[in-house]
Amino acid sequence: MSFGQAVKSVFRQYATFSGRARRAEYWWFYLFSMLVTIPVQIFFFVMYFAAILPAVGETDASGAITDEGLESINWGLFVVGLIPMLVVGIGLFIPSLAVLVRRLHDTGRSGVWLLIGLVPGASVVLLVLAVLEGEPHDNFYGPDPKAGERYMGPGYGQPQQYAQPQQYAQPGQPIPPPPYAQPPATGFPPPPQGPPSRPPAHPDDPFSAPGR
Repeated sequence: MSFGQAVKSVFRQYATFSGRARRAEYWWFYLFSMLVTIPVQIFFFVMYFAAILPAVGETDASGAITDEGLESINWGLFVVGLIPMLVVGIGLFIPSLAVLVRRLHDTGRSGVWLLIGLVPGASVVLLVLAVLEGEPHDNFYGPDPKAGERYMGPGYGQPQQYAQPQQYAQPGQPIPPPPYAQPPATGFPPPPQGPPSRPPAHPDDPFSAPGR
């Protein structure tokens, strides 16, 4: 599963808390959330400091901001920076929660495990569970999302090569002899065909005359 496929799959199941999600789907969407959230947070802090910067110089002897300093805060900049962060945070919260529940289902665990994140410092357990390999079979929460890949061996999906059918002679054509009918090559010259030929008669040899 690629990055784009994972993001589309999560948003297509925006508030679906049933079923299973493979590791690639969860972690690609986690990366997408970071890529979207970090720039929005940076923009918010820039607007925040720009909004309160005029009030920094309006402090009393104890270092507290005076009433005049509070009035000089540019609340418009603060709202401009806050709105995108709220929109992105709310937009990603539900699908992020749903895909995490489906990831727990893939490991054979209930979504109730999310409650462990309420314990301070125990959220690392959810991180470990999200890294675990899913169950390689159908479980109580649904079919294996990687079933189509687990059983694909080398060359899976490639067309199988079969032997070519034997070529037969057409009607009216001689049938070619089978390969085994050919004499094996022995390395010796073939035997002479027909009776052996006699050498020509020599004129000086009386025994070589014709009829002898």
